[in-house]
Amino acid sequence: MFKKFMDNLTNALGITSNKISELIKGSNQYINTTENVTKEIKKTIDALKGYAETETPSLGQAVGSLASTFEIIEKENTEKVKRLREEYIAPLNDLLTSLKKLQTEQNEAQKATKELEKAEKHLSKVQSKPKEKLKPNEIQTTETELKTAKEKATKEENDVKVATEEFNKLKLVTMQKIIKNMVDIETVFHKKILESVATVKVKADAIKVNEESKI
Repeated sequence: MFKKFMDNLTNALGITSNKISELIKGSNQYINTTENVTKEIKKTIDALKGYAETETPSLGQAVGSLASTFEIIEKENTEKVKRLREEYIAPLNDLLTSLKKLQTEQNEAQKATKELEKAEKHLSKVQSKPKEKLKPNEIQTTETELKTAKEKATKEENDVKVATEEFNKLKLVTMQKIIKNMVDIETVFHKKILESVATVKVKADAIKVNEESKI
């Protein structure tokens, strides 16, 4: 029964480990892309500011406002990348570390189970010996070894079950936390960008097309 539990646990932990690793890898790709975009925004900002200086007043103000929005995007992207690494990736890495500890405990439990099976076979072999071939106290010694192996296997079994439940709870709490963190981080970012974009729209609407198009 416990062997089946351990086999199922081994498969489940292996799948979970792979999926968390994939999640970290995919999330890092998103963060790195965001960081790279931020580095390139500076060129756009400089180009917009340069163009604004050469244009009519109202158009210059609108283009300058757009440049300011890109500056805000640059600033907020930098903050977003920082927060994502601290509040999203770091907890995932910690979760993966906890999973590896659980897998180590699982390995110890499997090792104890194998030692128990070995002790059971050894006792059976000793008990089947003719009396004249038995060493002094051989059966008693083997029975003691089996008892010790059973106690250790039982302890390891209980330990791995407790550790598994603790990890399951940690996983749920961690995933709940990072999902909320992601929502908060993206909400803050987009809110500030939308506020700035609204100002750009006002400036764009204020461009004096007829007045400033005259020679």
